[in-house]
Amino acid sequence: MKSLAPIYNVTIAGQKLKLSFVSEDSPTKMGINMRFVMETPPEDPRDKQELANKISVVLQKKFGDVGIAVAFNDRNPYMNVISFIVPIDAISKVLVDVLKN
Repeated sequence: MKSLAPIYNVTIAGQKLKLSFVSEDSPTKMGINMRFVMETPPEDPRDKQELANKISVVLQKKFGDVGIAVAFNDRNPYMNVISFIVPIDAISKVLVDVLKN
């Protein structure tokens, strides 16, 4: 069955990646999972971590302006995915701010 979640083509940290959002499936339900999917994962895990760091810097700069912090998801099991958690409280604050304006 095909996923109903949209997939976006994005360029971030100089890389063309696919981006999808999925609900966090952990017992804590911490937030929304942002998954940056690489067509071909790097052979060296250090290269993947370096790209994750670059993406993190971009996300912190862009989302920080609206009060959203993201956290690297170190529980991501996929070699071709770099994942970040957007906390529920940050998302809900932005949504409530939009509703109030």
